Amino acid sequence: MAAAWEEIRRLAADFQRAQFAEVAHRLSERNCIEIVTKLIAEKQLEVVHTLDGKEYVTPAQISREIRDELHVCGGRVNIVDLQQVINVDLLHIENRANDIVKSEKTIQLVLGQLINESYLDQLAEEINDKLQETGQVTISELCKAYDLPGDFLIQALSRRLGRIIHGQLDQENRGVIFTEAFVSRHRARIRGLFTAITRPTPVSNLITRYGFQEHLLYSVLEELVNTGRLKGTVVGGRQDKAVFVPDIYARTQSNWVDSFFKQNGYLEFDALYRLGIPDPAGYIKKRYKSTQLLFLRAACVGQEIVDQVEASVEEAISSGNWIDVATLLPSSLSVDDVGILLQQVMRSLNKNSSGLVFSDTIVVSEKFLSSCADLFSGMMQQKAEKEMKNSPVNLITEEDLKQASGLENSFANKKDKKDERRKKATEGSGSTRGGGGGNAREIKIKKTKKKGRKDADSDEESQATSTGRNKQPEFPFMSQEEIQDVLKTRMQDCPEELITELAEHLIRPLTKTYQEVVRSVFMSSTSSSGASRRQTMKDLQEEFSNLYNNIRLFEKGAKHFADETQTNLAKHLLKTVCTDITNLIFNFLASDSMMTTENYSTITSEVRTKILGKLPEDTRGPLTKLHASLNGKSVEDFLSCLDSAVDICGIMVKKGDKKKERQVLFQHRQALIEQLKVTEDPALVLHLTSVLLFQFSTHCMLHAPGRSVPQIINFLSGKIPEDQHSLLVKYQGLVVKQLISQTKKTEHGDSDTTDKLEEEEGADTIRKELQEITNSIKDLVLRPRKSSVTEE
Repeated sequence: MAAAWEEIRRLAADFQRAQFAEVAHRLSERNCIEIVTKLIAEKQLEVVHTLDGKEYVTPAQISREIRDELHVCGGRVNIVDLQQVINVDLLHIENRANDIVKSEKTIQLVLGQLINESYLDQLAEEINDKLQETGQVTISELCKAYDLPGDFLIQALSRRLGRIIHGQLDQENRGVIFTEAFVSRHRARIRGLFTAITRPTPVSNLITRYGFQEHLLYSVLEELVNTGRLKGTVVGGRQDKAVFVPDIYARTQSNWVDSFFKQNGYLEFDALYRLGIPDPAGYIKKRYKSTQLLFLRAACVGQEIVDQVEASVEEAISSGNWIDVATLLPSSLSVDDVGILLQQVMRSLNKNSSGLVFSDTIVVSEKFLSSCADLFSGMMQQKAEKEMKNSPVNLITEEDLKQASGLENSFANKKDKKDERRKKATEGSGSTRGGGGGNAREIKIKKTKKKGRKDADSDEESQATSTGRNKQPEFPFMSQEEIQDVLKTRMQDCPEELITELAEHLIRPLTKTYQEVVRSVFMSSTSSSGASRRQTMKDLQEEFSNLYNNIRLFEKGAKHFADETQTNLAKHLLKTVCTDITNLIFNFLASDSMMTTENYSTITSEVRTKILGKLPEDTRGPLTKLHASLNGKSVEDFLSCLDSAVDICGIMVKKGDKKKERQVLFQHRQALIEQLKVTEDPALVLHLTSVLLFQFSTHCMLHAPGRSVPQIINFLSGKIPEDQHSLLVKYQGLVVKQLISQTKKTEHGDSDTTDKLEEEEGADTIRKELQEITNSIKDLVLRPRKSSVTEE
């Protein structure tokens, strides 16, 4: 032992001598730098420059200084702060810090900070102190207070729960740490509060009012409910709409629902809403799993009500009656719900049970519908016979004729008063369809086929328009309003809405049945009247021949005039007599297909076009040309088209001879004379007198419009004595003045009184002069007279 100590003393003395001995060879600073640089380049030495470049520091020294600084700072230090203390580049500090974290498990690098376990233990103690003081702490608050991430804190603190931190982490919400005393206190408050609740209460209201921690409350509440400590249920889960329903309320609620359903056999969803049941349909399905229910939109009904409705409906159908299901059901059920229930009942009934649903709630049997339709069978037969008696079955409806008439009237209204009066006179100079022919349609010698319909029948026809646009025309029977009136009279116990829907349902089958009745009446009438049809054909050919000969004679009379007047007369002839004979042909062809109208003179251009679309292809071509020729200016072209059409139709035309022509001229003259005797209208007197004088002087018939009277009077100059011609010209001037006066009176109805009096005085003067001369004008034709200048 002593020898050892001696050895130690000797070595210490040697060391001391070596320290105080002077160095024989000293290296300069430059040499030292070069040596160190050489060693670093050859990787025999690992050192790091300081930031000021005056020192070298080894990595081990950096690590040692980092640990020392971490210990000095209490276990948490920022790497950026270490740079200023150690005085080396930050990159070297980060590298050494990462090495330290890898080698030592007690040190962690978090957000650029080194933290050791001692700091975390100290942090846990501080948190525990705060936890014991407040009862709970949140990780979000700790993150803000200690500037650490939440996941790191949860991980670090979870390892210290029960050891340093005397509390527990909420398993549902891991962002909260609370003490057992805090949980017990809340459990007691929750238990007491929810025990006192006797009606459904939203949980969110309690959280807001009493300041419960939301997740803790739901956890404790579920625990207390599951263990049976609280008698009730939480409806809605962990949501804002969650509601706690105590058992006492649920029992009362269930008792009310059971009692109501047992007594009434149905449940309203609104009533369950008012009881506090948020999902009535789901509640009912859960409550009555084994009960057969029918769910509607706003209610559900039991099988008893369904069976009752089904039995009543089946009885009504089998007895051939109707029933309103709404009267059998509670008044609180809506019409939609009753309709759904009724549809379900109709599907479940026997397929052989035939019934229809009206107004959503009324079931009507097929037998009842048939009885309603039978009410109209007698009316159908009477109406069809009346229809056949008055006229053949119409394709051209009254509406078509009225529309065409309206177009013509609107066009005619545009003409001035003078032209209207002249037109009136012209209409009195139309063709005859009888044996005579001539200008006076009012006194025409008719071989009439049938008289016009009565007003009542025309009204019936005008109330409903024909809907048949196909080959088979449809004939209106009754309007929906008329059917309703009949049903109301015969079935007074039916509600009005049922009457309305019955009429809407019956109108189509009644109309369809009526078509068959009309056709059967038409066919029976046709088969039993062959002789009558032959007579009708004979009348048609005779009327056609008369019109055809009249056109020839009128054309002959028109050729006495110059080109312009002759063109106007030809146009007038095409619009009147030529149109009549065209309509006669069209009506004849349409009647072969049960398509005709009573009075062919009412057929317009639009109606002819409609008939053309119904005719066969071989007939349509010639008739189309005939129809188009009416808009031309040449009567000869029209007659050429007429001959082609006659060949197609098979109508025999009797050409007139000299004897026949003289007879027609005589009848035409007599017809005009008879009309002249009875008329007092100056314009018509002038018109008739001019035409008769023309016939006396030329022995030719003339069919002229009112606007051609001046040309006729000019033509008569030199054909009749001068005094007669002068009287005729004077009378013409007075007629023109009267027409102008009447036109002014119509246009200036609200003029000054003075002007009005003067106009009335002038009109009276003209009227008196006309009255004085009228008889003289008539006498030009009516009195026995000598031969005209031409005859002499």
